[in-house]
Amino acid sequence: MRKNRLLMCYGKTCYTPGRYLEDGLRRIGWHIDHEPEAVDFERLDMTPYAAVLFVDNPARPPVRVNGIERVKIPKLLWITHGEHRLEISLLLDRAYRPDMVLMAHSLHLAHRFSAPVHFFPFAMAEDLFNCTEPLSRRSTDISFIKSSDTTIDSCTIPLSLLKIRFGAKHRLALRPNAELHQAAPTYGNSKLVINVSTNGGSSIGTRIFEGMGCGALVLSEYAPGMEHLFEDRMHLAIFRTRDEMLERADYYLKHPDEAQRIAAAGYRHLLSAHTYRHRAREIANIIAAIS
Repeated sequence: MRKNRLLMCYGKTCYTPGRYLEDGLRRIGWHIDHEPEAVDFERLDMTPYAAVLFVDNPARPPVRVNGIERVKIPKLLWITHGEHRLEISLLLDRAYRPDMVLMAHSLHLAHRFSAPVHFFPFAMAEDLFNCTEPLSRRSTDISFIKSSDTTIDSCTIPLSLLKIRFGAKHRLALRPNAELHQAAPTYGNSKLVINVSTNGGSSIGTRIFEGMGCGALVLSEYAPGMEHLFEDRMHLAIFRTRDEMLERADYYLKHPDEAQRIAAAGYRHLLSAHTYRHRAREIANIIAAIS
């Protein structure tokens, strides 16, 4: 009989991809045991489990392990950050000795890891970021949310440019020092959600899925691999320069019907292919393939 029990090792917080994926796995019928701080594989009975999944979460210390060499079932490591946390990610790779590394983005770093790499992007957390309110009923024109516990240096200039260009005539909610619980209600009341890098490197970050899931039109800087998930001006709008960011924001604010069409298509696209239920099924298929 195929096992459907998974050991997840990560520091859980309310607003973290690991928690979203755990919820997705439970929804498709998997039993999840969670180790948030430390796990001793010398003592733990592994026979009930199909695999072990480690998840990077910078908001919590990495899970400490002992006896990792005794684990004979598949070990997966989900890396959710790119260049700015590469050294920490490589330390996790050495500590956990995964059979496969799942990368949410930044696949140009794949050669730095010890195991085969699989593209495993973020997704829509249906219970949190899910809104279908028409854009015409939303009071915020442009929004951006970033938590206060990470660097914001590289997003300062783009946000300043947005304030200069649109601040006098439009309602903005540009909050680079916000609490993450503010993201869903803010995006659900926004027409446009801006996605710009906050760490100096472009990546397919969570904000894209949060904004699209909340039914807003996401204007995102281009990141490598994005074309494998979304189509420009079909599911979201992509820009490559700051001038293009301002031009596209101005265009879609002046063309609300077109903005609504793309936002609605993006929302439907997530529901059809990019929820954490979809990612959970993908994890199940990966485990079956490497077992």
